[in-house]
Amino acid sequence: MFKNYVKIALRNLWKNRMFTGINLLGLSLGLASAGVLILFIQRGITFDTFHEDNDQIYFVQTEDKESRYNQTVYPILSQLVKTYPEVETGTHVQGWNNVWINYKGKDIQGGTKYVDTTFFDVFSFKLRYGNPDTALKRKQSIIIDKRIAASLFGDKNPIGETVTVNDTVNFSVSGVLEDVPANSSVQFEVLVPISNLEADKNFKENVDWYNTFATVYLKLKKGADVGNLEAKLPAFAKAHFSKDAGHRKIRVVPFKDFIHYENPAFKWMINGAIAIAVFILLIISINLLNLNTAIAFTRAKEVAVRKVTGSTLRQILTQFWTESGIVLTASLLLSMLFGIIYLVPQFNEFRKERMQLIVTWEQDYVTILTLVGIISLIAIIAGTYPALYLNKLDIRDTIKGKLSNKPQGRGWTKGGLIVVQFVISIGLVIGAVAIRKQVSFMREADLGFNRNNIVVVQADRQYKDEAAAMSQFKPILDNLIRNSKVKSLATSGVVPTKYWFNYNVYLPDGDANKEIRFRHVGTDSRYAETYGIKMVEGRDFSDELDKNGENHPVVINEAAMKAMGWKTAVGKRLRQKNNPEFYTVIGVMKDFHYQELKEKIEPLLHWYDGPAALNSYLSIQFQDISQAKPLLADLENDMMKIPGKKPFSFFYLSDELSRQYNHLDGIWKMINFVTILSIVIALAGIFGLITLAANQRTKEVGIRKVLGSSVIGIAVLLSRDFVILASISIVIAIPLAYSFSVNYLQSFEYHISLEWYVFALVGLLSLVLTVITVGFQSIRAALTDPVKSLRSE
Repeated sequence: MFKNYVKIALRNLWKNRMFTGINLLGLSLGLASAGVLILFIQRGITFDTFHEDNDQIYFVQTEDKESRYNQTVYPILSQLVKTYPEVETGTHVQGWNNVWINYKGKDIQGGTKYVDTTFFDVFSFKLRYGNPDTALKRKQSIIIDKRIAASLFGDKNPIGETVTVNDTVNFSVSGVLEDVPANSSVQFEVLVPISNLEADKNFKENVDWYNTFATVYLKLKKGADVGNLEAKLPAFAKAHFSKDAGHRKIRVVPFKDFIHYENPAFKWMINGAIAIAVFILLIISINLLNLNTAIAFTRAKEVAVRKVTGSTLRQILTQFWTESGIVLTASLLLSMLFGIIYLVPQFNEFRKERMQLIVTWEQDYVTILTLVGIISLIAIIAGTYPALYLNKLDIRDTIKGKLSNKPQGRGWTKGGLIVVQFVISIGLVIGAVAIRKQVSFMREADLGFNRNNIVVVQADRQYKDEAAAMSQFKPILDNLIRNSKVKSLATSGVVPTKYWFNYNVYLPDGDANKEIRFRHVGTDSRYAETYGIKMVEGRDFSDELDKNGENHPVVINEAAMKAMGWKTAVGKRLRQKNNPEFYTVIGVMKDFHYQELKEKIEPLLHWYDGPAALNSYLSIQFQDISQAKPLLADLENDMMKIPGKKPFSFFYLSDELSRQYNHLDGIWKMINFVTILSIVIALAGIFGLITLAANQRTKEVGIRKVLGSSVIGIAVLLSRDFVILASISIVIAIPLAYSFSVNYLQSFEYHISLEWYVFALVGLLSLVLTVITVGFQSIRAALTDPVKSLRSE
């Protein structure tokens, strides 16, 4: 029996091949897009949840007057484990530097985390080789990932092999990591016992109960009362934190929330992806339902004959379900091919250096089965509605061709579904325009500094002998300064777009109650000049005037001066809360955007790093950027003579400033694709419906032509309902889109406002596309020879 259902289904699908093709196109593109988004949603929702005992893992946050962040003081871990029985164990996951690993003369660097011996007691990262219970027990042990292991040792098991770390100490390879999941907030390529970091002099200087630079994770005992533990922490902070940090609060937060505090926009992205996936599934479901319902009219006699010959409702439903199932199965196969071959790579390209999608059955079978379940539900609904409708019709009237309840275009259900399609499509178009205009605004805005003709060279190539490197580097800088092609140059630990997240609380001299959180970094005497940062008052650093470091000179920005409540700042003194030494303000910079325009300009302080040194960056301002290439080639030749591990590299500042908005470009491209997809599906559906409506009214069109109706008059008659529906959609969509765009744009500290004409143009464009789509088929129907129309059945 099933074989007959399939045979009849295939015949009907081929007979109505135009509608089958429209359904296949819409469903394949829609399911592929929704599938990729569902994969992303699944990764996002399950972020950091793959560890065993995940519900017992927490991290320690610090909350002060102005912010809440995912770092705390370093000594807190051991004290918490010692003090509170609720805490089973814990670990630091500390970034400090990325170690260089040498094996038989080959150097390789990997993203490094320094961790406690209890790291694998808290987290469930998998090892390909090695025992997680013992891999971190020895101080000179090191765990590397598969990439580094393959690069250094090939295919062999490297456990027990000796490598040299940072050209100084021999370490034994104790483990090789499997790939760290993309949806893990703890990312690393190398693990080193933290006892090695604790022996570092620079690190030890920062280890106290004031500096909050440590990331600490706790594993609580099963059934531990977190609320009760947090209630004890104010007394703990009072007993242990330094006097200057007495106002801070300690928070113990579930590990699964780490990503949302670290990247507040991540939740917005997940919710946005959910909304878009739902929209896509709605559009393709509406399209399928509309077309199936409309075409059901042509099969009324078939269903009537089936009923006369004894077919039951279940058999009629099975026939329609089989047809929907065939279309959806074919669409699923096509969508999987399109998704895996094209959409997933494109999605990963959109999200460069962020969570990537790698599709595997082991990881994604739940998502794939969910998609199959959604498709099955759509197939059942799309097959059930027309079958039930036709089954209700009177058999005698149906066989005679008297159908008083034809599913014409005026049906409120079908009209409502078309309106929903258009509202979603118009909303997506306006959303895409808002993102595009905002990104363009941010890329072209006046940032308060010069972005043109500047090349930034990565000056720190991890030199093997820094003292010798400095002596060789100084003549290179001197030659650059004398070069007529160079307008100015500076060395610094930061450049715009790459400012550290390095903060401290500052107090003005004479007012111990006024505490302002500053971002602070070190620069040299030419930084402001090279970047064209204007001084509101005072001066920038000078190698001659400031070389002795007397009075600890600093330069602040306007935001810092305002936050301090100063009308003039030059000569004023301030100090860090945990440091009695005072700094003297010698100049005030005009506010400039050293980070994305999404963020407001914070109080900023530059301290003097001394004469040009081997800092992270060498910024060169050229007289003409076209002269940069030959000079950079000579600079590379000179710098490569200094023994170092990293290759020579540089970037154009203007390109880097543009690149920082690539993630928004990715969002825009994704929404753009979905927008085009929704428009194509909606218009294809309307094209199918107007074609069917024209076919259903063939004799009426013929009679009207015989009685003298014009082609335009008939075309208007056939397309009027669809144009009215499109107009209603515009009236509903524009206020909704306006509300969304305003709320979205306000999430940026500096943003555009969409002009009224954008909404008007989008509405007009959607109406024009509708008129073209329905008008084409309406005019074609109106031009049909009336003799053929009147003769048709």
